[in-house]
Amino acid sequence: MPRSRLLPVVALPAVVILLACGDLLPDRREPAMPPAADSAAAQAPRPRARPKSADSAQPVAPLEETAAFEQIRRSLRRLVAAEQGFYAENGTYTEDQAALGFRPSGQTEVKFLWLTSRGWAASGTHPGLPGRDCVVFVGDANAPPTTLRFTRSGREGFVVCDLQRGPRPAPVAGSPAPAPPAAADTTSALDMVNPTVQMRVDLRNLAQAQEAYFATQGAYSRRVEVLQLQFGWQRGVGVTVLHADRNSWAARATHTSRPGKSCVVWFGSPRTRPATEADRSVPNRPGVPACDR
Repeated sequence: MPRSRLLPVVALPAVVILLACGDLLPDRREPAMPPAADSAAAQAPRPRARPKSADSAQPVAPLEETAAFEQIRRSLRRLVAAEQGFYAENGTYTEDQAALGFRPSGQTEVKFLWLTSRGWAASGTHPGLPGRDCVVFVGDANAPPTTLRFTRSGREGFVVCDLQRGPRPAPVAGSPAPAPPAAADTTSALDMVNPTVQMRVDLRNLAQAQEAYFATQGAYSRRVEVLQLQFGWQRGVGVTVLHADRNSWAARATHTSRPGKSCVVWFGSPRTRPATEADRSVPNRPGVPACDR
């Protein structure tokens, strides 16, 4: 028989054998599904995660932290200038930010810690800096305010913040970069106030000191050195009493940055009311300073 005719005859028995052996192989069934959970348990809501507290908030990136603190500093410095301007005109301080024409910078929130006719203190916070703040005070204070976290405090007019001082910890692999070192609080916000406002403020302070002196001595003082001032003159300001007796007094204030110009004030019934050096301006009301332009 030719070879081409033998191939179908040989292949047919092989197919029959394979089909027969297939019945001997194990079944290939789909894996059994786990038993269904109880319907009530399956529909029960998952417990909610506990909200994170302020202390567990995600750390702020160093650059963002620096910007947030700078917003607070800028706000408190502007607050100092606004309060000094208000005091120069009215002889008292105020918590009314609208009356001051003041609004904090960015997301900063400003809160007064205390305020009297002779001084005030305030803190500034930022939502990106939970549990930390900056503080500043001006005028008569029993004790300077302190920051929330590191209880830092400073001198009058100096804005101090909750920045970590001392050496920074060594960086750890995979951790955020350490924050930049705390900036030194070496500049007083009072030094940035307009020199004319500074002179007017110190003459207002002199008026209060003269009243306190009169209450104990029965006369006004001819010398500023004997007055009980809780805080000295602002940097660059010089004050001279021109006249004082039992019924009246007058004084002049100058500033190193404004040579040839001055502010003057009088109280009571002086024989001659003082005039400023440049414009010869004379105050028209007692206790209210007049200044050169």
